[in-house]
Amino acid sequence: MRLGDVLSPDDKLKYVRSSLVPGRILHIHCNFTDPPKNKFVVVVSIKPVLVLFVINSVISQWLDARADLRDRQVTIRQQDHAYLKRDSFLNCTEAIRQMEIENVERQLIIADASNAKDMITASEREAILYAVKDCRTLSKREIQWITEALSV
Repeated sequence: MRLGDVLSPDDKLKYVRSSLVPGRILHIHCNFTDPPKNKFVVVVSIKPVLVLFVINSVISQWLDARADLRDRQVTIRQQDHAYLKRDSFLNCTEAIRQMEIENVERQLIIADASNAKDMITASEREAILYAVKDCRTLSKREIQWITEALSV
């Protein structure tokens, strides 16, 4: 049984909205990937806009060949997040801003509210904050949003 099956529509919306907080891991359909597919992402900011970082099972060759970008991949350990099949890597060099928060809410309501997974660990949060500091591929504005959202 899915979590959304036992909640009223209003309760489902309340649950989804309360789940969309900085540090939450989500499993959602991502149209910004090529090809589009379901991915695990981390919400790193919601104000003034939704900002996500993508979790990948491996570091791409392109990022791996660039030490300053490779070093900004945060390990997300499978032992801390049982739904992951293996240790994975959060790409902290690319702020995904193409998704509207309403789209994510709709996905979680229609698909399954339990796709709002657990929160990142304190050590993952600290590693993300360290990774984004002075990251050359993020704008100063994005760094500010992420830092403010994850520093609370």
